[in-house]
Amino acid sequence: MIKIRIGGWAGQGTVLAGRILATSLALEQGMHVLQKRSYSAAVRSGISYSDIIADDQPLDELVVDVPDYLVILYQKTLDEWNEMACGSGTLIIDSTRVRSADLPCKVIKVPAGTIAEELGTSKAANMVLLGVLAGLSKEVELEALKQAVKKYLPLKYVEMNVKALQKGYDFVKKGKP
Repeated sequence: MIKIRIGGWAGQGTVLAGRILATSLALEQGMHVLQKRSYSAAVRSGISYSDIIADDQPLDELVVDVPDYLVILYQKTLDEWNEMACGSGTLIIDSTRVRSADLPCKVIKVPAGTIAEELGTSKAANMVLLGVLAGLSKEVELEALKQAVKKYLPLKYVEMNVKALQKGYDFVKKGKP
């Protein structure tokens, strides 16, 4: 079983990243998947997140209380979830937007915003971080993420998002974290 929480500020694509991840795990990898998302704050601004639980066996757990991976795209989100961050297995942060990550846990700092901007838009930072997750986790497959992007996103956004996934994956595999 793997538990993942992706959190950021409304508009950063945390819900989209959760949908892509859940789709890749369920439809491409054949796992049992539960996803919960919070985006009501998007109207007023605030924290937005996606929780994903996946396993080879049917699931009866609905809560991500202590995630195996906590992916953070915005400083205020980390500030809010400081206690959860310390309890998580691995904390993955966008170091472009998250400065304070001096926590007593495994922290992977990735300049996801900068990497995404090099591809043409900072909006792809969420996909960069999903690529990082694929590079770190034995449960999340890069090719499954790419297929989910191709199925889920409009054609005009596919190439850039697939490149962002690859860049995040390569960042981990080349030993930069």
